[in-house]
Amino acid sequence: MVLLVTIGALGAFLQIVLPQRVGQLAQSEAGELELARKGTADASSTVSHLWADMSAKGAMSLSDAQLTQDLALAKSAQKAADDALGHVQLAQSYMGQADGLPFQLHSPAFIATDRPALQHLDRGLQATLKLTHAATLQLTLAQQVTQDAQKISTKLDVALNARLWADAARSASTLADDLKPQQVSAGFADALLDPLWASWIDGMVSVVTNAQQYALAAAANQTQVAQQSAKSLANARQQVAASFAAAQNGAAAWQAKTIQPLLDTVTRETAAGS
Repeated sequence: MVLLVTIGALGAFLQIVLPQRVGQLAQSEAGELELARKGTADASSTVSHLWADMSAKGAMSLSDAQLTQDLALAKSAQKAADDALGHVQLAQSYMGQADGLPFQLHSPAFIATDRPALQHLDRGLQATLKLTHAATLQLTLAQQVTQDAQKISTKLDVALNARLWADAARSASTLADDLKPQQVSAGFADALLDPLWASWIDGMVSVVTNAQQYALAAAANQTQVAQQSAKSLANARQQVAASFAAAQNGAAAWQAKTIQPLLDTVTRETAAGS
């Protein structure tokens, strides 16, 4: 008799408490899902705008002001995507808690409705994060490389034209030391950088290396070596110009092959999760 009373009391207790707890978790999950949807939509819009800027002729073609603006935009989009992903994960946690409550005859109804949406948002955000990370790497690299390209014309070439061989050699050495790590960065797979731009950076390294050899030979009055270095420098300059044009002209094809599929994933999964 006592056992029957106890079981009955437990049943009555569960009829009151269990639905309340499920309702609380459902409400918390719904709030996180709403925040995840908004954050995903905002990040999706920002990353699409960002890559529209970058993909026209490549990040290396942007002005200093545009590089600064787009880099701030990339970091902002990355933070928004990270925050949205946090809301997705918290919503999934509430789902797990609700699904794990004991004495339930079936899984709470909101789980079947919201779980697919969260999975879509998660996939969209993962693609967004990949794109914002790549943009941050590319834009940071572009800032450094374009600054060095300007220094070649405003410092190195000025010294060479004035026959200030010691100044030219020092400038070339400094530029070479700065560009070589950037050669490595250009090869990072997660930067999603067109190899044509890596070739342009390689070409700039060749220019400053040949300029240094030319300046040192000229300073030492090694006429024959200086003449040969001058020819190599001229050839390197031509290759740099050609590689820059090739990278700009190939930007659309690279974007269609490498970037657009990720943007399509962002758009598709964001819509499916909304």
